[in-house]
Amino acid sequence: MKKMEKKSLKKGDLLQLKITNLDTKGRAYGFFDENKIYVNINVAENQVVEGIFVKRRKKFELIHCKIINFAGRQNAIYDNIERQNGGCNYQYYTYDEQLEIKAGHIKKELDRIIKHDYIFEEPVRSVKPDKYRNKMEFSFGNAEKGGPIILGLHKQNSFHDIVEVDGLKLMDDNFNKIYVFCNEFCKKTGFDFYHRLDHIGFFRNLVIRKAEFTKQILVNIVTTTQISEMEKENFQKEFKEGLLALNLNDGFKITGILHTFNDNFSDMVISESETILYGERDLTEEIFGLKFKISPYSFFQTNSRTVEKLYGKVLTYLEEIENLKIHEATVFDLFSGTGTIGQIVSKKAKQVYGIELVPEAVEKANENAKLNNIQNAHFIAGDVFEKLDEFDNDGINPNILILDPPRAGVGEKTITKLVKYDTKNIIYVSCNPKTLMTDLMKFGEFGYRLVRCSVVDMFPVTPHIEVVGLLEKYDF
Repeated sequence: MKKMEKKSLKKGDLLQLKITNLDTKGRAYGFFDENKIYVNINVAENQVVEGIFVKRRKKFELIHCKIINFAGRQNAIYDNIERQNGGCNYQYYTYDEQLEIKAGHIKKELDRIIKHDYIFEEPVRSVKPDKYRNKMEFSFGNAEKGGPIILGLHKQNSFHDIVEVDGLKLMDDNFNKIYVFCNEFCKKTGFDFYHRLDHIGFFRNLVIRKAEFTKQILVNIVTTTQISEMEKENFQKEFKEGLLALNLNDGFKITGILHTFNDNFSDMVISESETILYGERDLTEEIFGLKFKISPYSFFQTNSRTVEKLYGKVLTYLEEIENLKIHEATVFDLFSGTGTIGQIVSKKAKQVYGIELVPEAVEKANENAKLNNIQNAHFIAGDVFEKLDEFDNDGINPNILILDPPRAGVGEKTITKLVKYDTKNIIYVSCNPKTLMTDLMKFGEFGYRLVRCSVVDMFPVTPHIEVVGLLEKYDF
C-alpha cells in the first residue's frame, strides 16, 4: 500500500486504509501513520478500504468507502459479499470472533472502573447466530434522491437513503417472503412514500413481529391518511388477500394484519388510529412456561430463543445470593416493561412489584399476570423515581432489587433513592455498556460492588450485547 507523508493528508484525498479493529460502538478504524481514521462502512480487521478523507467532529474519517480487499472473509448477512446495510457492523466476522470482540469490549470497560476481584463469566451465545429476529421494522423511501419508492432499511450512516434487504439473514424465510411481497405490492399501487421535509406521501413503515414458540405472525403496515376512502378500502382488501395467500414455512401463520395511521411529523412508528384488517391485534408468546401477550408497539426482546438464557441468568444470580430466602422475599422489578422478568421471578419470590414508565406495557404486564394466574406480581405505571414514594408510603420495602433500565440507564437521582433501601444485593440487566459503567460507579459510591457478571449475545452481527451483573453491598 502506498504511503503518503503526514503533511499530504488533507481533505478530499483518496486513501486506502487497512482496518485494525472495531470500537465498542462497532465502528471500524485503521491507522494512517499515527492518525486513527474511522470508515463509514461495515468492514473487518485486515480488510482494506478505499475512501475519501475528511475531518468531522474532531475525528478523521473516510467517506464514500468501498472494500477493495476482503481478506478472505465471508459476508454473514447476505450471499452477495458486497451487500451491506446499517447496524450490521460485524457482518464480515465469524460468530466466534463477534462474541470474543464484544465480550472483550465489556471486560475492558469493566476493568477500567473496577479495581477489585470479580467473576467475568464465559459469554452466553445466541441460540442462533442468524435468522434470530422476531421483529423487523422497515422504512419506505428511495435509494437515492428522486429515485423510485422502495421498502428496506436505512443505508449505513444515512438518515434518508434506503437499501432493499431481500435475503437478509437476520430475518427468517417467512419474514423474507412477507417483506418481498410488501415491497413489490406497494410499488405497484402507485402511491408515494412519506417525504419528511414536505410531509406529503402515503407509505411510512412496515413492522413484522412473530411469536417464535406459538408460531404467530403480525404484519403492521404504517401509512398516512393521504389517500381517498375508496383507494384505502381497495388497498386494504388487496393487501390482506395477498398476505394471506403466502405459503409460510414451519407451521407459522399470519394471525393478525394491522393498518396503522400516522400523520405525525415524527419518524417514530406512532399509532394515531388503526384498523385490524385480519385476525388479532396482539401476539401471544410463551417463555419459561408463561404466556405473554405482546401488543404491536410494546417492547419485547427481539431474540426469542435466547431470551430464556438472558432471564435464566437473572434466576441463577437470584438463587446464588447468600442468606436470601427467596420464597420469603419481596422483589422490586424496576423498568419492568411488559413484566417478563417480574413474572418469571414471581414463581420463586413471595411478592413482586414492578414499575414501568409506558402505560400500555404496564397494562399488558398486569393482563399477562392474570393470564398466567399469577397473584403475587403487581405492576404500576409511572416514573421509577416518583413511584417508589408510593411504595414507601404503603410500607413496602424490597429484599432484592432487579433493574432492567432502557439505554439511558438508571441515573444518579434514582440510584440515590434506591440505595436507601439498603438491600444486600442488586441484579442489573443492561442493554447499554456506557450507562452501565456510569451506574456502576455511582452504586460504588454507596458501597455496592460488582461480584459477578455475564454478557449475553442477543444481537449477533450488531454491536449490541446484554450484560447481567450481580452487585453486593460491602461495609466501608
